[in-house]
Amino acid sequence: MNSTANRRGGFYWIDDKPFVSVTQVLQVIDKPALRYWYGNQIYWEMVKDPNLDEKEAMSRPYQTSKDAMARGTTVHTIVEAWENIGDVRGLQSQFAGYARAFDEWRQTFNPKPLEHERTVISKKYGFAGTLDLLAEIGGEKYLIDVKTNADANLYDEVQLQLSAYEQALKEAGERVHGLYGLALGENGEFNFKKFDSDLLTFLSAKRLWEWQNKGRCNKVGYKGGDTK
Repeated sequence: MNSTANRRGGFYWIDDKPFVSVTQVLQVIDKPALRYWYGNQIYWEMVKDPNLDEKEAMSRPYQTSKDAMARGTTVHTIVEAWENIGDVRGLQSQFAGYARAFDEWRQTFNPKPLEHERTVISKKYGFAGTLDLLAEIGGEKYLIDVKTNADANLYDEVQLQLSAYEQALKEAGERVHGLYGLALGENGEFNFKKFDSDLLTFLSAKRLWEWQNKGRCNKVGYKGGDTK
């Protein structure tokens, strides 16, 4: 399934039916660190150029966000290269540090790629998402979400994202041995962490998102899944 062509307005559209995006749901969770980062970005832009007007200063963090999106695209290129040719060390770009981190993880855990960038659907609960990676490690199937940042940090929301994807896989008749976050650092370091499944908390966040977005849900005919 082409997830890009079928995703719009915060929903995946499958057979003309909307399924809320997992990442859209997680936006409902307060992120104090993000607010601090946003204010910090504006402050330092003003330090560098005190002549910036309000509109210009407020727009600068969004350019940084676009750079982060480019990082994510690069990481998916890294995973695809590994899946196709088994090596990423030849990738040269401004994001080469992330490729080194991924290669270090690969050499440490000797994973075998199974699938990446796969769209999964929960018809029971009415959500969908695109998982980063399914890989075999030590003969077991692992569900892995890949993040990039300067310090190879993993945030708690990863647990809920993985829990949602696991539920969708279960509905497809598939089981995974473990849920893992893989953070790749700009300095070439990685953080590989196991998370326990917590579908209930994800579904609680989903209910809150639905409550906050009743108008949007009504406009597109989103009903919230077969359980409603």
